[in-house]
Amino acid sequence: MMRILVVSPHAASRALLSRFLDSEPDVEVSATGEPDDAFASIAEHTPALVVVDLRRPDEDHPLFLGLLRKRHPSLPVISLVPGRLRIFDGRSERVREAHGDTAEALHHLMGSVLQATRDLLAQHLLRMLRPPVGRA
Repeated sequence: MMRILVVSPHAASRALLSRFLDSEPDVEVSATGEPDDAFASIAEHTPALVVVDLRRPDEDHPLFLGLLRKRHPSLPVISLVPGRLRIFDGRSERVREAHGDTAEALHHLMGSVLQATRDLLAQHLLRMLRPPVGRA
């Protein structure tokens, strides 16, 4: 069972993302609105992926994202920012455009989040199953 941590200061956004991602097989989703709770959760049990919703202005969450990347530089993170979806796989970051405030734009954004989640979880499984390589 792979764990996804959703971090958003807004309860409706947390609920939507949690329900959406929880529909994936072999995935357990936990959610929080507090950065300190998120760091405690990560320290207790490192998730396969963290999804951070930064679409609404909040002074702590951009700081949270910077601290998360500094403390856990290889942890995959999907960041929802105004007009974009930033996907960090632990090594490199790519950006997908996600403009608009309509229902269709939200549907497109959620589809992109789901695809990025599937890609990152597949990479996580490959890292877990890959045999160690090196010299004895």
